[in-house]
Amino acid sequence: MKFTDNCFKSGFVLLIVLLFTSNLFSQINRGNVGIGTLTPDSSAILDLESTEKGFLQPRMSTAERDLINDPATGLAIFNVDDSTHQYYNGTCWINVFQRNCDDCFFTITPSSIADTIDRTQTDSITITLDIVQNTGAAQNIALNIVNVLPQGMSANFSQNPVFSTGSSDLTIKVTPFTPDGSHAIIIQALCGSSIYNIVYSLYLEPCYYLDVNNNQSNYIMSVDLYTTYPQLLLSPNDPVCVVNEVLAGVSLEGTSIPAIPFVPPVPPIPAYSMGPIPTGSRVAIVNNGQIIGAGGDGGTATDPNFGYTGEGFDGGDAIRISANTSVLNNGYIFGGGGGGGAVAFQIGIPLGPIFFGFLIGSGGGGGAGGGDGGNIPTLVGIQFYSQGLDGSDGIFGTPGQGGILQLPINIQQGPVSITINPNVRGGNGGAYGFPGTAGLFQVSLSASIVVNIPFIGPITIPIVTNLNIPIPLPIPAAGDGGYAVKRNGNPLNLTDQVYNTTFLKGRVGN
Repeated sequence: MKFTDNCFKSGFVLLIVLLFTSNLFSQINRGNVGIGTLTPDSSAILDLESTEKGFLQPRMSTAERDLINDPATGLAIFNVDDSTHQYYNGTCWINVFQRNCDDCFFTITPSSIADTIDRTQTDSITITLDIVQNTGAAQNIALNIVNVLPQGMSANFSQNPVFSTGSSDLTIKVTPFTPDGSHAIIIQALCGSSIYNIVYSLYLEPCYYLDVNNNQSNYIMSVDLYTTYPQLLLSPNDPVCVVNEVLAGVSLEGTSIPAIPFVPPVPPIPAYSMGPIPTGSRVAIVNNGQIIGAGGDGGTATDPNFGYTGEGFDGGDAIRISANTSVLNNGYIFGGGGGGGAVAFQIGIPLGPIFFGFLIGSGGGGGAGGGDGGNIPTLVGIQFYSQGLDGSDGIFGTPGQGGILQLPINIQQGPVSITINPNVRGGNGGAYGFPGTAGLFQVSLSASIVVNIPFIGPITIPIVTNLNIPIPLPIPAAGDGGYAVKRNGNPLNLTDQVYNTTFLKGRVGN
């Protein structure tokens, strides 16, 4: 009986194997095989079905994969180095999400995704973008800022594009013009059809705002600041960020200091200055009105005995800064014009029996911005003098012309008749922001004496004829034009040069 049972069991197993084999060969004959199903899909050569197990590809490293000899097109593996399914497309091994061998995929990692700028201790921030290309042929990865940056903000990449794998520093700089609060900056990297966006958040601390809404002479920003925000006086050494706006229709003008004999000339007071503010402060000047420096006065005369040099006076500065400054000019910023040089000298000439002394010449014209023309000084003696004209002010201000002395002058000194033939022109004042000019001095003198000779009568005897009168000193210089913006060594967003535009006239610099 035991033998019979064993035979039965063996026969039964053999029957099952034969049935399975018969079914398998039947499927193979039909062109498809099913595992986990007796009815494989007719469109599949191999149909796997399971609710408990998955399909496991060959797993290997990149080095092992590359040792496969003559891989067939379509050969597939799972790369354990990249944790990616890959297949051979006949040319190269590519990831399943790639379209071809050159399709570029990469990762980009910023050193920070949020920062704060206070605009006093610092006005910029730098983050590093680390880029790694992990698929495709090595190629350039371009960087860009997608959104429009707010006013006063700039962004620059130290390296752009980055080739395949590397890093680039992104520096974001702001000014007091940049609106305070949070700003989202979208950084985009592009390689082939792959795009990667990073949203970076930058917070700007607020500035103090000052409006100038009345016409003023010699405006000082710090006085206005501490009057408007007295709490700043509690921390006088803490840097501040200030936005100072001159409203439309407002005029700020500088004034001149009258010249005093024997005292060195004092430069005109600027139309706008900052006054004392803490080191490290930043200031933005938004000018919608007009800021105009005072015109330099024209020279008067040259007489060392009385402290007169004859030189024209410098024009006044429109703006003089004492902090890191940005200027947004929607109005007019004009440095004052320099005053013209005078050509007026004390002359002394011996003429036979007499010594003839006199002052002759012309004053310089006043510079644009209301500079006074050179007037005759209070001197004793004979004077032949043509006063320089004043410069006018306002945005259409013009320089004054130097005095002109050209008509013959006849003088009788006892028995001596003197004729002075002058061609004297005082220097003209300068236009806004520009120097005045030096004058011209050409004077000749003729003199004769009348002598009564007995039995003959009076006879005129020439003493000199057309004697060119030399001047005792060099022609005095004209005054220089005032600065549109004088930096005094502080950073400024304007380029150092001389400007002569509709809205900006004069030097910008130190």
